[in-house]
Amino acid sequence: MKKLISLFLFAVISFYLQPAMADSPPLTIATGWGALDGPVAIAYEKGFFKEEGLKIRVTSMTKSRLALQAYLQGEADLTSVNSLNIARSNFDASHHVIIGTFAYTDNQLKLLAQKSVGITRISDLKGKKVAVHRDGFAHFYLEKFLLLNGLNLDDVEEVFARRKEIPGIIERGLAHATMNHGVPIAETKKILGEDYVIFQNPAVYRKSQHLLVPRKWVAQHREQAKGLLRALLKAEEFIKTNTEESIETLAKAKKYDVSDMTRTVRHEMNYYLSLKQSIFTELEGLETWTLDNNIVQRKTPRNYLEMVDYSLLKEIDPKRVTIIRP
Repeated sequence: MKKLISLFLFAVISFYLQPAMADSPPLTIATGWGALDGPVAIAYEKGFFKEEGLKIRVTSMTKSRLALQAYLQGEADLTSVNSLNIARSNFDASHHVIIGTFAYTDNQLKLLAQKSVGITRISDLKGKKVAVHRDGFAHFYLEKFLLLNGLNLDDVEEVFARRKEIPGIIERGLAHATMNHGVPIAETKKILGEDYVIFQNPAVYRKSQHLLVPRKWVAQHREQAKGLLRALLKAEEFIKTNTEESIETLAKAKKYDVSDMTRTVRHEMNYYLSLKQSIFTELEGLETWTLDNNIVQRKTPRNYLEMVDYSLLKEIDPKRVTIIRP
């Protein structure tokens, strides 16, 4: 008798919930335009979100900063975001949490320099003009790169410009080098032909991409949040086992040249959903930089220990969480 009553109640609840779920609006995830957001794009294009019972809409912004802005302005429910955009924002950190890091790169950024102006070694950058986007990850990375090689920002002349303007600036001789990645590097290579040299060092800094969500939403929709992470795990595995198809899918979704996306995915991207202890070192290092350079309004550093919720991923796959907490 109890079993029959339970079945009846389940049927009644399901009857009323199904229309509500069917009519519920999709969750919008705001992302940037690059390959770091590959798992989100693959999870959407290959239907992994749907497999987890999620209605998802993905919006790709031309800049990851704009994706975070859309999320903070209520135009998106969730967002993928890199550590620098978190550190240089002024939102109330108590209302938001990172529930997973799904991609990272140690060598996406590279310094491209013009050989014909006398740059063949890193030390030759002294006194030269370097084009870079102000306050972006490349700007931060340039400072660390120079310090690691015995130079500092005072040894070069910074030429601040938007990323899309940089190839033209170098073509006109207004700068001799750039710290950059993606399209600006590819376009500058075309302009310079064989007249360039590239310097890279994976030890400079790691750039990571995280899934940032409202703290309140996680509390109210815990199963949906876990579904998001499971979909990203499926995307990660798909990229690993179907790399060529994934590259073509990402190139189409992100409007990239296939050869550029191939090089990026195969040689620059690491897709692995995790929450590692190193996330705090990364965020705190960027926090210090933004404070030292007056990029943010706050004067007191954030406590990033309170901004990471590792409980969801730990329930799904404990080995992917290495955060040490009491």
